Amino acid sequence: MNRLLAVLAPLLFAVACASSGAAPSCSVAPAADHHQHLLSAEAAKLGGEHPLAAVDVPPAIAQLLADRAAHWNDKKALQDLFTEDSVVYTLDDHNWIKGRADVADFLGGRFARPYTVTPVAVHLDGATGYLAGYFTRPEKYFGEVQMSLRKGGDGKWRIAAESPVFPGPTVRTEYNADQLIENLDAAGIRRAAVLSAAYWFGSPFHENVENELEKVRAENDWNAEQAARYPGRLIAFMSVNPLKDYALGELERCAKSGRFKGVKLHFGNSQIDLKNPQHVATMKEFFRAANRLRMPIVAHLWTIDPTYGAEHSRVFLEQLLPEAPDIVVQIAHFAGGGPGYTDSALAVFADAIQKGDPRTKNLYFDVATVADEQPEDELKRFAARIRQVGVKRVLYGSDLGPPYARQEWLTFRTTVPLTDEEMRTIAANVAPYF
Repeated sequence: MNRLLAVLAPLLFAVACASSGAAPSCSVAPAADHHQHLLSAEAAKLGGEHPLAAVDVPPAIAQLLADRAAHWNDKKALQDLFTEDSVVYTLDDHNWIKGRADVADFLGGRFARPYTVTPVAVHLDGATGYLAGYFTRPEKYFGEVQMSLRKGGDGKWRIAAESPVFPGPTVRTEYNADQLIENLDAAGIRRAAVLSAAYWFGSPFHENVENELEKVRAENDWNAEQAARYPGRLIAFMSVNPLKDYALGELERCAKSGRFKGVKLHFGNSQIDLKNPQHVATMKEFFRAANRLRMPIVAHLWTIDPTYGAEHSRVFLEQLLPEAPDIVVQIAHFAGGGPGYTDSALAVFADAIQKGDPRTKNLYFDVATVADEQPEDELKRFAARIRQVGVKRVLYGSDLGPPYARQEWLTFRTTVPLTDEEMRTIAANVAPYF
């Protein structure tokens, strides 16, 4: 299965289901989504990408961009905006289109609605230059583009080469319980675990956050308040960077409030190094506290360490799990970071489960984004690992999105080579913490 087929498979499956209306595999939907997030307006400021600011450009370049916007779908008029030997890269088939006429023909039919190009960098040197910017519509930046520019003998600047990238930068905004419920309803999913993103405020990736602890508490409380608006459907997990000196206090506060079912830990975002004995000691203390407070743990184990794999999982299995023998521990993204998963990390847990290791008795795995954009051989290996850990331990999850729950379930359902019975089992699985 090539990458294009992997992308098209869910769409083809949906069309087939709509036309047949009978296949059991079409109607199955997860009972619960075990990996969802909400974002307050304050947290959204830290999430996503931060687009570069627009810059002023010389009048001749401003005119070129204005003409591009005015003639966005006029193939004949677009020709004069490109050099005779111009090229444009197409992501549709990952190839170059060459020549003024062919370039204009492609771009003139490429876009469904008018757009502009917002420049964020420009440099001219004699008769050549470059421009970087965003494809823009009133509501958002929907793509990115880099252009090579050339000045002709007639004094006009034209585009000599263009490389577009879609989609554009992800700009986060508040994502609340009403929006989540709408997306869950579209997927036919009744319940969801809402994992707070409060740990973002304590992440080393976001330095000098003012009133850090106050914002961590506020984000956790906001998530609890949002989940409480849909009792019986949403449950809240607090979160915190466990390496912070306030982490145990925040865990205790949230547990005693009675508004949280568990705690989300993000090893990568918090830069937890399981090769660092001091970090391991701190994590052992945190796991002991979570166990004492009966707060199940969802752990995003993957980190930015390029050597991440079996060694990290062995530390988790041998030193952290024994500190939390009485609570559910859910490893997010099948021990990867998504899309895809890290097989060497997952293999440690799979082998331990297969050998009947008692430390794994309450261990579960969610599959959030694991099937996204994966080639056929990876999906086959993923399916084999699911069978090795046991389908009863596998929990469906979607993550924040986009794509949202409906598309994520469709991707998982249509690309991972499991039987209908196995899919139904996974869809029916509901973690004990609900």
